[in-house]
Amino acid sequence: MNRLSLLVIVLLLSGCAQRVVRQTPPDDYEPIAADPSKVVEIRDDVIRGLLDKGQYYAALAHIQEQKQAAPDSAQLIYLEAEARRHLGQTAAAELLYRRLMGGALEGKAWHGIGLMLTRKDLEGAIRALRSASAKLPTDVEIRNDLGYALMEAGRYSEALPELSTAAELAPAQLKSRNNLIILMLLTGNQPGADQMAKQAGATAETMKRLRAEAQSIRSRQAARSVRTPS
Repeated sequence: MNRLSLLVIVLLLSGCAQRVVRQTPPDDYEPIAADPSKVVEIRDDVIRGLLDKGQYYAALAHIQEQKQAAPDSAQLIYLEAEARRHLGQTAAAELLYRRLMGGALEGKAWHGIGLMLTRKDLEGAIRALRSASAKLPTDVEIRNDLGYALMEAGRYSEALPELSTAAELAPAQLKSRNNLIILMLLTGNQPGADQMAKQAGATAETMKRLRAEAQSIRSRQAARSVRTPS
């Protein structure tokens, strides 16, 4: 190899080295940190997804892991209460819900407590759900659950505005519409039930199920009246 060829190779290698050096970050370079609020949002979405799929033990495992870094997070307390409610751990769930009273999630906490009370203390459930609705008046699930509890208690005139509000807030939601049809069946308003079913495109199978639910409500009301005679 002659001297000219060697000189060319050296110059080429020197140029490559300079290009590599230029790609090195400057001394004042700082990597962009992840937005903490986005991290929390993703974390909570993962846990909610597990709850929605009925994977309550997995949700609890994630909650317990996250609580090591944020033990006082109201969202994590609420999500844990929801998981334990679904698992039937009512005493633990209620303690967690009570910790949220006076905070931003108080309405959600009253909702959870109300749902836990529906089978053993219907009047107590209605009071809790009313408290939830007062805090979150546009929450469709709360309005619907309150309306259903009032319907279960035979307080049909009170149930109507709650279920109607839920249906109007979320016209595409089937639950509120179906509960309104059940209410009409319970009050003997068959034409109204038929009209609403027609407008909503409810199938014959759906109507059969809703009539069966109305009959179940009547049976439960009769059983309660036997246990607590006036």
